[in-house]
Amino acid sequence: MKYTFSISAALLLAMSQWHPASAQTNALVNQAVTALGGADAMRNLKAVIIKGDAKFWEPGQSKVAGVEPKFAEEATFTTTWDLANGMARIEWDRDHKYPEPLLKLSYTETALPTLGFVTDKDGSKGMSGVRLATHLRELERASPTLLLKAVDNPKSVTAVRAQALGKQSLPAVALMVGQTKFTVLFDPKTHLPAAIRTLDDDNVHGDSNFDLVLSDWKTVGGVKIAHARSYQVNGIEVMKATYKEVSAIPSIPGNVFDVPEAAKATAQAPSTGNIPHQWIIRRLGMSRFVDSNTPFLPPGGSLKLVELGPNVQHVQGGGANNLIVAMKDHL
Repeated sequence: MKYTFSISAALLLAMSQWHPASAQTNALVNQAVTALGGADAMRNLKAVIIKGDAKFWEPGQSKVAGVEPKFAEEATFTTTWDLANGMARIEWDRDHKYPEPLLKLSYTETALPTLGFVTDKDGSKGMSGVRLATHLRELERASPTLLLKAVDNPKSVTAVRAQALGKQSLPAVALMVGQTKFTVLFDPKTHLPAAIRTLDDDNVHGDSNFDLVLSDWKTVGGVKIAHARSYQVNGIEVMKATYKEVSAIPSIPGNVFDVPEAAKATAQAPSTGNIPHQWIIRRLGMSRFVDSNTPFLPPGGSLKLVELGPNVQHVQGGGANNLIVAMKDHL
């Protein structure tokens, strides 16, 4: 009897702790949706056209650990974004600074839920599955209607502890969208989302916070949209996008997302499972991404260790040269 009573007491205690957490989570989401303009306004925002500019940095290319990241590119872009159907076309004009200076690139990326393709002066070709999956994830992260997923599917939202963002500690919730767990941090004063976070694998640092930090909110079509967007890995900025013009439109012209025949032949469905998102995002930021589902290796390739000397190994066979030096207490 005493044992039964203790179990009942434990269950009551757990329930008493769960309800406040659940209520707080719902309150954070509801306050944010209201601050953004309300669920009805968000549902009515079907499509947008965005014109802006972007800058890209790569900390992994610095010659000395901990110094300023290498400035890789600056660009202008025009995004035609069908929010209702989760697809977008981004037209890029990129001024490449590193590693090849004075290189200008122009191309268009089109991401649909089932396939993606890239169009440049030489025509169109399909995206790899990992590239498409990364684009679709980042469209979800950046969407001004992301929190509608929380409203429409409350079971996708769970409570999490307060999250650090710089020197701040901010209330947050976890939101599952497909395979992705987004952690949404909120500004306690405005109730607007302050950052959208995922836990990504960084090739050097391992598990790392990848944040889209949002600011400069302006109302477009009845919905507040952040016009300043800083993408950060463990607090280090790797991309900054500035929206110069944002227009709400009722629908997208019918031919914008037409798939060229050449792209149909090579386009792939979005990959699932363990996707190297940071490798793809950061290599695209330097216009150095090899569009393959095995971006670290050439087709049919494999890695091997070649000993150069005691405790020194050269990793050969990949897309980059890597050296492993075994020290007394670290690699």
